[in-house]
Amino acid sequence: MMISRFRIYVFIVCTVIINLLFLNNVQAQEKEKRDTLYFKIDNSYLFETKNIPKTFFIKDRNGHTEFCFQEAEILFDLKPMEVLDLKYFIRNSKFFINEGKISLDIKGLMDFMKNYKIILIRESEGRTDYIKVNISIMIFG
Repeated sequence: MMISRFRIYVFIVCTVIINLLFLNNVQAQEKEKRDTLYFKIDNSYLFETKNIPKTFFIKDRNGHTEFCFQEAEILFDLKPMEVLDLKYFIRNSKFFINEGKISLDIKGLMDFMKNYKIILIRESEGRTDYIKVNISIMIFG
């Protein structure tokens, strides 16, 4: 009788552990399946500089601090449902403050965008690159 109780206890503990591992795996997959925002690189508002390769800046800045995207990887053959205009997206958001002096709430924008997977679309020479990026800031002196 003692052995069967021990087996039942071991079975219950193993079942709980397996369920917890499965739950963690599902949560990790859900986190990875976050929404994706697609923006087109237009080279006027969103642009890449020659000085800092694989880094994309926006025209709006806040003092010496600039919001930017850093290339993580190039993807191919994606089929975005909607491509957003980044300038319109930012300037019509709560992160763009136009009260006498135009200012960008960089921290608020970063906190918002970190909840999304960001893909920049670059078209050149008849080819389309989908650039998965990480958000970042750079401070210039």
